[in-house]
Amino acid sequence: MQMDLKNWEVTINQIVDEIKQEPPKSRNYKLLIAWRIKLGKAPTSLQPFQIDEIVREAQKRISR
Repeated sequence: MQMDLKNWEVTINQIVDEIKQEPPKSRNYKLLIAWRIKLGKAPTSLQPFQIDEIVREAQKRISR
C-alpha cells in the first residue's frame, strides 16, 4: 500500500530545499538521516516504510 505523497508535499519540498542549500560535497545525506529521525518522532510518528517513501521522493527531486 503506497501512501499519498501529496499530503507530504510541504515536507518533501523542505527536505529538498535544505539539501540543495548545502555545498555539493557535503551532501552526504546527513540531512536525510536527520529528517528520517524527525519524521519518526511525534507528532508525525511515521512508520519506517512511510519515511522511506518520503525520503525516496525527496532524493528523486534532488537528482533532477
